[in-house]
Amino acid sequence: MWRTGLKIYPLKDAANPPKMVFINASNRPFNTIFPNDFEYFEILWKVLQKEPLDFIDSELRGQAGAIGIAKGEPFKPDERMKKILTDAANYAVAAARTLAFRPRDPRAKVFPDREWYLAFVGNDYRWLDGDGRRGRNLDARIAFFYIATVNTPAMAIEIPGAGSNYAMEYTDKNGNVLKGSNNYVLHLPPNIPAKNFWSVTIYDAQTRSQLQTDQKYPSKNNRRDKLEFNSDGSIDIYFGPKPPKGKEANWIQTVPGKAWFAVLRLYGPLEPWFNRTWKPDDIVLVK
Repeated sequence: MWRTGLKIYPLKDAANPPKMVFINASNRPFNTIFPNDFEYFEILWKVLQKEPLDFIDSELRGQAGAIGIAKGEPFKPDERMKKILTDAANYAVAAARTLAFRPRDPRAKVFPDREWYLAFVGNDYRWLDGDGRRGRNLDARIAFFYIATVNTPAMAIEIPGAGSNYAMEYTDKNGNVLKGSNNYVLHLPPNIPAKNFWSVTIYDAQTRSQLQTDQKYPSKNNRRDKLEFNSDGSIDIYFGPKPPKGKEANWIQTVPGKAWFAVLRLYGPLEPWFNRTWKPDDIVLVK
């Protein structure tokens, strides 16, 4: 037998089980972004052919079947249906981008007076709204998965010193898009509340993948990097195409012509983060 997830499948040849092959994908460029056009539905059809029938429940299989996508059946939409699905993909990605980068739900903000946003609105990794009576917050879930890939309870729990918590900033202090041709600074007050370590990472707003630059990592963290702290224990992180003179240690490179956004990660977040007595400044444009 071999196990995958919670399901167990019989081996065709129990005496010769399949061998596990590990591939090092470091420094190998590959595309993990789903297409935003009709091709998305073709990929969905291919996935359903490869997976067991109960890979998704009957409710979702019904939605796929309504547009001609089913396991064991060809997917051959006519021109009319292709146009409908192409338009649907365009509208869907526009809606997802809006929900992700311009959230209107006031609960999405980490702090009322800052531009930092939560990854998990309602602090629930399932996005159940409030006590669950309103069901799942679908807008919040769409916003998360447009940017991220997986979620776990450890990313949303509020246990000081355990798990991790994220905050995202899509604009500068004035609500303007973060542009790769500009220079910015982020001030983090002293005593950053992370038991294990903290990091600041920037992402390409188009691909939602880490920004590709001449630097090995488009990020800084206090465990890996030799950072320069201010005399009071605070730190300034700089962003721009070129480092400010004398600030190279705290600089993250950006790319002219590409918008970006930042993610602040706290690993083992502490009480000052949960009660909001510690809060980062907004990213500020340097003129």
